[in-house]
Amino acid sequence: MRRLELDFVKRARLWPLWLLLAIAVFFAFDVARGYLDLRQRLAIGERPVEVEAPPPQADAESLPEPVKRELEGARRVLQELSLPWGALFQSVEASVGEDVALLSVEPDATRGQVRITGEARDYLAVLTLMVRLEEDRALQRVHLVSHEIREDDPHRPYYFALIGRWRTAP
Repeated sequence: MRRLELDFVKRARLWPLWLLLAIAVFFAFDVARGYLDLRQRLAIGERPVEVEAPPPQADAESLPEPVKRELEGARRVLQELSLPWGALFQSVEASVGEDVALLSVEPDATRGQVRITGEARDYLAVLTLMVRLEEDRALQRVHLVSHEIREDDPHRPYYFALIGRWRTAP
């Protein structure tokens, strides 16, 4: 006769658990080996590196003409980037009243000038803008270069152009 099993709780197989444990140990070993390898690479990288002496700089006369033009262009760009653009635009924005609409602000860093074009409801609004720009001290010697009444527009706005000297230092 066969043996009768009345155990209602079956025991789980243990081999999957042992396999999982072996995989986890393998990954832990791999991570530790990677950490030690990375640490060794960083230690090598932190050593002072012997730097070669820079090559002697070429004279400006010995450079070819296209390189000279590129260097001059790079100097101009660097000069324009070093100017206080934010202060200029904040000053212009703060000076504009509700009777004036700006169409363009064109800074010229090489000349130190700013050309502002816009439209105003009347001539008094243009003059008020000029006074506000000079009072804000970002621009000096603001001059009205041109102005005209737009006859083709039913509101007949004043189209104007101003030029002012840009103050780069307070």
